[in-house]
Amino acid sequence: MALHLPPLFTTLQAPLIILTNILTLAIGPRNRLLQFAFSVPVLFLLAAQSLYRDWDRGWGLHYGLSCFVVTNLAVWADWALLASPDREGWAKLEQRSGAAQKEKEKESRGEGEGAFPKDDGGVVESKRGVQGGGVPTSFCARLWWAIRLSATTRYIGWSCEVKNVPPSVPVGYPRSKFLFRKTARFALFYLLKDAVYAHTASSPHGTWLDLHRQTPAGAVIGFEASPYLHRLYWTWIYIALTYISLELLSTTSSLLLVSTSLAHPWECPRMFADLRGAHTVRAAWSVVWHQQMRRLCSAPGIFLARDVLRLNKGGFASKYTQLLVGFGVSGCIHAAAAMLCHKHLDDDGAMRVFVSQALLIFVEDHVIALAKRCGCRNRWTWRLVGAVWTVGAIGTSLMGWTGRGLGHGLWVHDRERDFFGLGPR
Repeated sequence: MALHLPPLFTTLQAPLIILTNILTLAIGPRNRLLQFAFSVPVLFLLAAQSLYRDWDRGWGLHYGLSCFVVTNLAVWADWALLASPDREGWAKLEQRSGAAQKEKEKESRGEGEGAFPKDDGGVVESKRGVQGGGVPTSFCARLWWAIRLSATTRYIGWSCEVKNVPPSVPVGYPRSKFLFRKTARFALFYLLKDAVYAHTASSPHGTWLDLHRQTPAGAVIGFEASPYLHRLYWTWIYIALTYISLELLSTTSSLLLVSTSLAHPWECPRMFADLRGAHTVRAAWSVVWHQQMRRLCSAPGIFLARDVLRLNKGGFASKYTQLLVGFGVSGCIHAAAAMLCHKHLDDDGAMRVFVSQALLIFVEDHVIALAKRCGCRNRWTWRLVGAVWTVGAIGTSLMGWTGRGLGHGLWVHDRERDFFGLGPR
C-alpha cells in the first residue's frame, strides 16, 4: 500500500502522465540527470495507481484506459529514453507543395512507397521543408514545443510525421467549414457507436452493465467453444467496435484541437485510412490501422537496427528486425495494459497475438514476391483474393485474444441510448 496515493491521483492518472511527459521534454537532454530523477519516480508512482483502482464499470473501459496509460509511458521512452525529438530535431514543416501533397495521397491509398517493406518500415517521414529555428533550447520555448507535440500521436505537420496518413483537407482549409464537417462526422460515429455497442450487448457474450449487476457472476461468457464462423464474425465485430470508438475519439480530439487553435484543420485527418487499401495483412496494419501507434512502435526498431546492431540499411535483417520489434512493442503495450487490469502477470495472450502479425507479414511478403516472379499482376482479382486472405488471417489470429477479453466482460457496456432498439431489455 506504500505506493497508493490519494484517490485524486488515480482519477487524474492519465492527464498527470501526459503532463509529466511534457515537463520531461521541456527539461531536455542537456539536464539528463534531472530529466530522469524527476520523471522516472513520478511516472512509476502514477502508473502504479492502476493497481489500486476500484473499477465497478465495464472491463472494456478499464482495459482502454490502461492501454492509454501504457501508451503514454511509451511516449516517455521515445521522448526521454531515446531522446528522439532532440536527436532527430523535430520541427514544424513548411506548407507542402502540390506534388508533395499528391504523393502523400498516393501513400495513404497504399500506392506510394510507404506501403512496401522499406528499411524505415514505411513509418517516419524525412525532414523535408523544415522551418528554421531547430529544436528550442530555453525551458519556456521547450515547454510550448512539448505541449504542441503532446497534442498529436501522428505528428502531422512535423518533421517526424508518420507516413500513409490520408490528408483530409488541403492546406488553408477554412476552420469554420472543418468544424462543421467534423461535427457531422461526430454525429455519424456517435450513432454507429450506439448501434454496435447495443449489438454486442445483445450478443451471447455481452449485456448492459446494470443488467449484469442483477445476474449471477459468470453470466457473460467467451466464445472459445463456439464454431469457427461464429468466432470469426464476433472477432470482426470487435474490430469494428474498436474502429468506430477510436474514430469517434479522434473526431472529438480534432474538434477540440482546431477550435482551441492548437492545431490547423489540415493537421487533423481522420484516424484510419481507406479500408479498401486493406488487401494485405501488411497494408491493413501499416496503411489502414496502425497510424496512432506507428511512431511509438517504429522508433525502437529503427534505433535497434541502425544504432545498436548497425544492420545494412534496406537489408533483409534490418527490415524484418524493425517489423518484429514494432509488433513486439505493440504487444508489450497491450500486454502491460491487461496486466494492470488483472493486477497479475496475465497478458491474455497479447504478446503472442501481435508477434504473430509480424510472422504473417513475413510469410505474406515472400508469397507476394514469388507471385510477382511468376508473372502475377496487381489486378483487382488478386486484390480481392488478398482482401479475403486478410480478413481470414487477421480474424483467425485475433480470435483467442478476443475470446479472453469477452470472458472478462469486454462487452458489458454502460447502457447506451439504443436509438435503433438493438440492445437487450
